[in-house]
Amino acid sequence: MSLPHALLTALIESPGSGLDLARRFDKSIGHFWQATHQQIYRELGRLEAEGLIASQAEADARGRKRNYHVLPKGFEALRQWLGQDDPVPVLRDTLMVRLRAEAVL
Repeated sequence: MSLPHALLTALIESPGSGLDLARRFDKSIGHFWQATHQQIYRELGRLEAEGLIASQAEADARGRKRNYHVLPKGFEALRQWLGQDDPVPVLRDTLMVRLRAEAVL
């Protein structure tokens, strides 16, 4: 998985501001793919520059809030990514070995 695809997925679920997205990301996708708020904002800029998402300025206290949504090109990029194969990751998890050892003992 990559951060751009995780962000596209989150924006398809619910368009919103970068801060809204970062908060939702921490509560859902963040359980298995971590990203800092700075990384999220940087990637939102890249996705917008590539024409995969668009943003619209919204008035707020500082006048800098932007709401993001996915464009058709973003939906297509996500569909293409879904069809790609990834190498199977090597799983080495100490906790899993401990659980197995506990079961054996």
